[in-house]
Amino acid sequence: MLEIDFQKIIEQLVYNPKSPMIFSSGIFLFLFLVFSLIYWKLNKRDTLRLLFVTIFSYYFYYKSSGIYFILLAFVTTTDFLLAKAIYSCKNDNDINKRRFLLITSISLDLWLLCYFKYTNFFGETIASICGGTFDPFDIFLPVGISFFTFQLMSYTIDIYKGNLTPLNRWLDYEFYVSFFPQLVAGPIVRARDFI
Repeated sequence: MLEIDFQKIIEQLVYNPKSPMIFSSGIFLFLFLVFSLIYWKLNKRDTLRLLFVTIFSYYFYYKSSGIYFILLAFVTTTDFLLAKAIYSCKNDNDINKRRFLLITSISLDLWLLCYFKYTNFFGETIASICGGTFDPFDIFLPVGISFFTFQLMSYTIDIYKGNLTPLNRWLDYEFYVSFFPQLVAGPIVRARDFI
């Protein structure tokens, strides 16, 4: 009789920092098969398909970066709201407010990218210039942070320039930013081309 070890199954489905999920792993291939079957079953249900792909994308991000999927959700939601605010100021002709909102969005995105990717680099550089020593911080680098940061900025800049109208639904924007096949490996896709 076949015994199922549910503990092992749960261990495979939960984030493991020593063994994050990558595209070539067996667990990813299994989950992708399940994903494909469910996606196929949701034929002609566009909103459900979008929701399902977005949830799977976030799950994939969770399996590869742990709790940092919350960071992805936070920055995506923040930029979605800021882009809508930039667009709504277009009718007011309030260029200063629009510029402030754009700078806020880009600053947040770049601050996060610089913190995760370059804190230790800058610390070491400053320490070597000043003749001191620097003990690097233990900073986890979330998967695909460069890709999604530049996609977020691309969207906001396109809204600011008037090249794109903002998406009405948050789900559509979440799908654009978190789409798992391009989130990790790229390329960085302009919003107007993807949407």
